Amino acid sequence: MSAQTAPTASQNAIVAAASKGLTGNAATQIQAFAAAFYARLPEEELALRSAQQWANIALSSFAFIQKRQAGVANIRVFNPQQASDGFETSHTVIHIVNDDMPFLVDSVSMVLSNFACSLHTLVHPVMPISRDASGQLTAIDSGKNESLIYLEIDRQASTDDMEKIREAIATALSDVRESVADWRIMRDKMNAIADEMATRPMPATASQRSEAQDFLRWAADNHFTFLGYREYEVAAIENQRMLTVVPDTGLGLMRGKDADVKPRPLAGLAAADLPAGATMEPLILTKTNARSTVHRAGYMDYIGVLVFDESGKAIREQRFLGLYTSSAYKRRPWEIPLVRQRHEAVMEASGLGENSHSGKALRHILETLPRDELFQANTEELSRTCMGILALQERVRPKLFLRRDPFGRFYSALVYIPRDRFSTEVRERIEALFMRELKGERLDTNIQIGESPLAQLHLTIRPKSGQKATADTAMLEAELLKIVRNFQDELRDLLVQQCGEEKGLKLANRYGRALPTAYLESVSPVIAAEDVQQADMLENDDQLRLNLYRSPDDNGLRFKLVRLSKEIALSDALPMLENLGLRINSEHPYELNLDEGRIVIQDFEVEPTAGTIEVENSRARFEQAFGAVWAGEAESDGFNRLVLAAGLSWREVAVLRGYCKYQLQTGVPFSQIYMEETLVRYPLIARLLVELFAARFEPCRDDKTDAATCNRLHKNLIDIVPVADREKIATILEEIAADRALDRDAQFDACDDALAIFLEKVASLDEDRILRSFITVIKGTLRTSFYQVKNGSHRDYISFKFDASKLPDLPKPRPYREIFVYSPWVEGVHLRFGPVARGGLRWSDRREDFRTEVLGLVKAQMVKNTVIVPVGSKGGFFVKRSPVGGDRDAVLAEGIACYKRFINALLDITDNIVDGKIVPPVDVVRHDKDDPYLVVAADKGTATFSDIANGISAEHGFWLDDAFASGGSVGYDHKGMGITAKGGWESVKRHFRALGRDCQTQDFTCVGVGDMSGDVFGNGMLLSEKIRLLAAFDHRHIFLDPNPDSAISFKERERMFKLPRSSWDDYDKSLISAGGGVYARSAKTIPLTPEIKAALHIETDLEAMTPADLMNAILKAPVDLLWNGGIGTYVKATSETHADCGDRANNALRVNGNELRCKMVGEGGNLGMTQRGRIEAAHAGVLLNTDFIDNSAGVDTSDHEVNIKILLGAVVQRGDMSLPERNILLASMTDEVGELVLMDNYRQNQAISVMEAMSTSRLGSFGHFIRTLESQGLLDRGIEFLPTDAELSERKSRGQGLTRPELSVLLSYDKIVIFNQLLDSDVPEDPYLSKELQRYFPKPLQEKYAADMQQHRLRREIIATMVTNSMVNRMGSTFLLRMQEDTGETPAQIAKAFTISREILESRDWWSSIDNMDLKASESAQISALTDIWHLQRNMTRWLLNKPGETLNIAAQVERYAAPMRALKAALPAILPADSRASLEADKKAWMKQGFSSDMASDFAKLPYLTYALDIIEVALERKSDVALVGEAYFALSDALHTKWLMDNVEILPVEGRWHAQARGVLRDELQAQQRALVGIVLSQGDGKKSAEKLVADWLSRDDATLKYTLSMFADMRNLRSMDFATLSVAVRRLAQIASASTRAA
Repeated sequence: MSAQTAPTASQNAIVAAASKGLTGNAATQIQAFAAAFYARLPEEELALRSAQQWANIALSSFAFIQKRQAGVANIRVFNPQQASDGFETSHTVIHIVNDDMPFLVDSVSMVLSNFACSLHTLVHPVMPISRDASGQLTAIDSGKNESLIYLEIDRQASTDDMEKIREAIATALSDVRESVADWRIMRDKMNAIADEMATRPMPATASQRSEAQDFLRWAADNHFTFLGYREYEVAAIENQRMLTVVPDTGLGLMRGKDADVKPRPLAGLAAADLPAGATMEPLILTKTNARSTVHRAGYMDYIGVLVFDESGKAIREQRFLGLYTSSAYKRRPWEIPLVRQRHEAVMEASGLGENSHSGKALRHILETLPRDELFQANTEELSRTCMGILALQERVRPKLFLRRDPFGRFYSALVYIPRDRFSTEVRERIEALFMRELKGERLDTNIQIGESPLAQLHLTIRPKSGQKATADTAMLEAELLKIVRNFQDELRDLLVQQCGEEKGLKLANRYGRALPTAYLESVSPVIAAEDVQQADMLENDDQLRLNLYRSPDDNGLRFKLVRLSKEIALSDALPMLENLGLRINSEHPYELNLDEGRIVIQDFEVEPTAGTIEVENSRARFEQAFGAVWAGEAESDGFNRLVLAAGLSWREVAVLRGYCKYQLQTGVPFSQIYMEETLVRYPLIARLLVELFAARFEPCRDDKTDAATCNRLHKNLIDIVPVADREKIATILEEIAADRALDRDAQFDACDDALAIFLEKVASLDEDRILRSFITVIKGTLRTSFYQVKNGSHRDYISFKFDASKLPDLPKPRPYREIFVYSPWVEGVHLRFGPVARGGLRWSDRREDFRTEVLGLVKAQMVKNTVIVPVGSKGGFFVKRSPVGGDRDAVLAEGIACYKRFINALLDITDNIVDGKIVPPVDVVRHDKDDPYLVVAADKGTATFSDIANGISAEHGFWLDDAFASGGSVGYDHKGMGITAKGGWESVKRHFRALGRDCQTQDFTCVGVGDMSGDVFGNGMLLSEKIRLLAAFDHRHIFLDPNPDSAISFKERERMFKLPRSSWDDYDKSLISAGGGVYARSAKTIPLTPEIKAALHIETDLEAMTPADLMNAILKAPVDLLWNGGIGTYVKATSETHADCGDRANNALRVNGNELRCKMVGEGGNLGMTQRGRIEAAHAGVLLNTDFIDNSAGVDTSDHEVNIKILLGAVVQRGDMSLPERNILLASMTDEVGELVLMDNYRQNQAISVMEAMSTSRLGSFGHFIRTLESQGLLDRGIEFLPTDAELSERKSRGQGLTRPELSVLLSYDKIVIFNQLLDSDVPEDPYLSKELQRYFPKPLQEKYAADMQQHRLRREIIATMVTNSMVNRMGSTFLLRMQEDTGETPAQIAKAFTISREILESRDWWSSIDNMDLKASESAQISALTDIWHLQRNMTRWLLNKPGETLNIAAQVERYAAPMRALKAALPAILPADSRASLEADKKAWMKQGFSSDMASDFAKLPYLTYALDIIEVALERKSDVALVGEAYFALSDALHTKWLMDNVEILPVEGRWHAQARGVLRDELQAQQRALVGIVLSQGDGKKSAEKLVADWLSRDDATLKYTLSMFADMRNLRSMDFATLSVAVRRLAQIASASTRAA
């Protein structure tokens, strides 16, 4: 074992098993034996059996070798049994032990090969073994080497067969032993003979003598394996010279076998006498008649050395038998003695220059000639053969070179045939020819095919013993020519005949040789000529040549396809043809291998799956359809049966398939297969559906057609109908064909009427619904790209534009317009909820329901877009052929290609604007109005695609140019700006302010979803340096840092964000606090450290958690902030199932809303929570809005970008600005655009907070608002998860209002409704509100391009959006509806009144000052101030709307009231009565105590008194009095009559519903009106000299019974505990009586 490698673990186990139970020397010996036995057996072999099984085999082998006599091989062939042999195997086992020597395994393998036995196991150790004199084994690892062979062969059932194998092996091993024993002697003998030849007499030249010597020495130098030797001498026997054995000269295989050799006559042998003076080669080089049993199979080589006497007679032969070694065959001819001499002789005899082309070719021929020929043939034979081969180089043709062994033992045939004609069949036929004609008993063949155009066959044929064969070379060559030349020659002649000589020969040369045997046997040359011409038309791997035909033999239907490179797999072709209506009965595939590739011909025997086929009428249509399916231009499904069944082209079938795919996306209850089967079952209806589609959309249908077209249509229709039914419906089909000559409407009506008739005959209700659904979607289609032709061909997609209102079964909400894109590569949908809409296009991974996904997203987009000009839209596409197992780049490339198709499909049917005029798309029949506005944006999977979209926009010359898709390289980079995250952070800051904390200056804890490479998460986690991020996860990793340092971790996150691509695994682990780490989500479990348990408040004794459980715990962590910047839905409601969330990937980690323990949620990502989950979390005390509120900054930025580009586009177009200058200007405004956008986020948060503050007290108003929108079809309470009326009542009883998520929905829906109302009004045309248009844009644009803004394509939409946002953000969602119901005015009038009130109050200054108090005053104080302003503006708006005859000219009204309002506000403290003044001062101090400045506190304290300001100003203006004087009188009278007290009681009246609210409003209006009338009366009694106080006192002191009674009544009322509607109505009525009485008195 010392020389072996160290034993492996498997070997050790075997040794241990073998020696188990043994002790002492027995154990030692078996251990040594087993180790040596398996030392060289590969580990993979050992693995196939157990250690015990191998040990049992070793024990059996050890027992077998126990005794052996030296020089004897022990052999056993047996089928082992467990009982007797200690092991079992399914094979027959051979045990051999022998003295170690060469050739053992080779020779045994030859024996087994002769018995056709496969070898399954071979163990061949060589080990030293010591034996005693009797052969008994005494020790292992010492003594002489012995060869042990353990073999397992095919199981032999017969003992006789096993004995025969044993005997054959014994014979072979005996031969090996004899050969090996004498090989040195034989080698030395050959060298000695070579030396002796120098002095021996011989009839040879000196050169011949020298070469013979060199050859013998060369052979002895490891170029010849010696197997036997014997000497022969010439003796006279019975007067005849005979060649006889020299006794006792035999060596190796010939030792001791002299008696077996009989004397042979000398005549005909090499030793025969030579003529006087002749010379001859002293060596005989040939083959024996005996085959080798040692080392290598084959006839043994023969080297004979002739011994001559002085007279030149051969008197002796010294004969060596053996095998040339492999190295001998590798030597070049000029390196082998004797052969080199012949080589030079042939070269010299040729007369060719050594460096000439032919000379080099001849030298190459000699080099590639079989070595046996070089050894055995003489110079003349070699020269003749080689020159003949050389001639073949000039004209390739079949050729035979036949040589007979000079001793008659065999024939050597060199056959050359054109390489392209060579095949196994040809070889076998050639072998059969020679065996037959040469009476062969045995034939050996060697084949050589190289770069030469000729294939070389070297055949050695040994005639049968006693047979005399006469070799007729000419006859053999003629027969050879017949074998090689047959089919191809006929084919060549046909091709020359059909294509002309030049092309025909070219085709024959290229394809004829490549036709396979099976093809040649199956088809005629005539068919082959046609196929060859078809094949020659192929230019690339993507092409197919097809032929649907009837077989000329049996008239059977056939379908043939010809293709480059590779065949279409039957498993692929079968469903393609089945789907096209043909069933494959059999396939005949053929392969043509060409130099530049291969061509495949597949001939299918087919039959129709239903009915019969008129081949001539269907051929072209069918072949085109199959070609389209194979090329991927059409899908392979049951719709394709309509090609034959309904006579449709594959593109017409694609229309029906596209409509089917759309309906599946809308949730129809039928499967695609059912719809396919239904249309195939009613092929005429299917054909008429396409005709209906064509009548509606084919551009040429507006032109009158000729009779031929009508007749053709009639024939196409009638061919579909079974013959038996044609007469019944002939009239209907004739009318359809006749109406083809009429206008489009008539054609459409004819098809529609026919369909109605045929549908009556459909028996199944479901099938009827399916067929009618196709009619419905066709009628609901407004535009299609189907008939568009660009660059001479149709696009590989179809786009359909729908009017959703005409599709009654669409799921809600229904879009305004919808575009569906169908293609074999991609399907997509774009939903728009208004003429001007925007939203992203996402790369969906939901094949079956991406429309459902998009519809869900567009609902969020609709409410998100309320902050911008366009309403909501959303698109999504699904990549249908994403590379399976493809890498990231391959998948991305396919996604981009599909995205391009989708964008092109959208633009193909969208109107353009050129020079200010609408330009409809080419070849598109429109059934809707002008519709040029289409913008898109990035979304999931398309974040970097905006430049691609804008490039396509430019290709289309689309009017929006690079404003088509926002966020491109020339636009606002959302990630670079961090704008989406910043918008969401406004919500986070608001939530912290609500808690009285500043997240920008105070540390806070956070967990999150996402990683630093993401836009929203990465930017979000850099928006405060005080973030202590405890944990986060994305789809790859889980990050844990239980006790982070906010400053250090911020810098590390900042570093990671700057990396091109990063993951949590890039986080510097040394910066993570103790107990933390980064773990792969693919891990089985993740350790739970005490630090992590404490940080995340995980109460468990477990030491590890699965990744899903840990992420679940992270989501439930009791931190300050949960920041979602990832993709997925992570929070649901308790009442929802995981399936409701539509995000299976996160089912295992999702939590319920009431399980959240964070203080707030920031939703940077979309759909991170379900709406029900948000509401549940809000009820549990979590501060949060919704995703569409938090992350609206992205769409807001994009909207600004688009509208700025539209604005500046006009400037660039007229030449006042270059495109580079525009881009620079655009970039320079980035920060200001960001500020404008973030202010919108701030405002929406603020609006929700104000609404939340009023939510409980105004719950009835919110409920009424919900019911009203629902009744108008503008809101679906169920879809938006808003509370039912019963739930609202329950909340009211609990004193609980609406949550922020619910208020977010109402805020957004109100904006949607109001925007549309204002857009349809004159508000966008109001000159005063044009300021809103300028305010929308950044300051650098406001002055310089103000005129261009007035021409902006979306001017009206921008103004309507700005006014809507301004009003709703300040007044809340219920304001406008209440104003409408209370005043009966239009939304436009209400918006104007609100604007007037805002301007005259200068509310923006107040709002701004409140905003500046963030974290200086409490949020509740800020909300209180905003609420007081809200009350004031609501009352003023109502006052303005109730003013009789008012047209509400904003500018005029502001001019009328603004200055007096400022004067009144300034005079207010001085003109109030003492008690009111004291109350004012107290309120001021209260406001100051909450943190407001003195000026602000003063303004806010005045707010309750400004409720009456417009009454005061109006009286002052009417009387042309000083507003301060009127005000003083007003408040003095109010104090005296207690009207403020009355107003306060009106305000606190309980409201149980809409009518109570209106009644309260009427009381308020009436009270103010009476107060205003009384003030006018009081002031009318003055002479201009009395003070207001004096005037009021004088008026009150009058002797007026009505007045006195009223004052007395009010005094009684003031003693009441509460006031109700009736009491207050009486009080207000009494004031009216006073006013009336005073007026009469005056």
